[in-house]
Amino acid sequence: MSFSQEEKVATFDKIERNYFTQNFGSMSKMDLETLLFSEYIEHCIRNNLPFDDYSLSKQLGITQSRIRTLKERKELKYPYKGFDWKTSFAESVKTAKYDESDHYVKILIQDVNVLNEARHFIEEKGWYDECSLNKKLLRLPLDCFTEICVEDESLADVFSPKIKENIRSIAKSNSDVRSFLNDFTIEGLKNFLMSASKQAILSVISLLPFGGFAKTAFELLGKVMKGV
Repeated sequence: MSFSQEEKVATFDKIERNYFTQNFGSMSKMDLETLLFSEYIEHCIRNNLPFDDYSLSKQLGITQSRIRTLKERKELKYPYKGFDWKTSFAESVKTAKYDESDHYVKILIQDVNVLNEARHFIEEKGWYDECSLNKKLLRLPLDCFTEICVEDESLADVFSPKIKENIRSIAKSNSDVRSFLNDFTIEGLKNFLMSASKQAILSVISLLPFGGFAKTAFELLGKVMKGV
């Protein structure tokens, strides 16, 4: 671990503000640790170094549970400017497992702050995810997954006349897709995803021209469902 001179100066400046302006000793040990941890993890992010719980635990010589606590405190006191939980959530879909029997997705989310934001979003909507012994695992139905990913999308663009016509075309040979034909809305999409077969879902989501993190999420979901 090698910090640049600029990083060292910036870190000391922050310590100076908390100790050398008639406030020596007023900063608690936990607050000082949170500040130093914040500088450390942002150094890792800037330099493309691993900052998962296990890697940081080995590097700093503390438990993974303490790393997760420090990550939460860091985000509360020194939020990372580049943090976008939905983008991180979408990228986590590559670890997902899809259960065709009940249309649930299980996603392993390494970043505790992404997991907290996702669970807060779900709770605000009046939904819930299922608890697991694995604290990093998020299990949620496809309609909830869709609400997280498609909330900011322009469905008018996604369900353009051309896309609707393409869906109607595949519906001629796939009866599961026919249920989607009369409701080209987010609710119609959610209902379709929760009732259709895996093949029908794959045939439809491969046509939808999502953008941003929704594009990433649904492309990865498609790969997961195909077993790629």
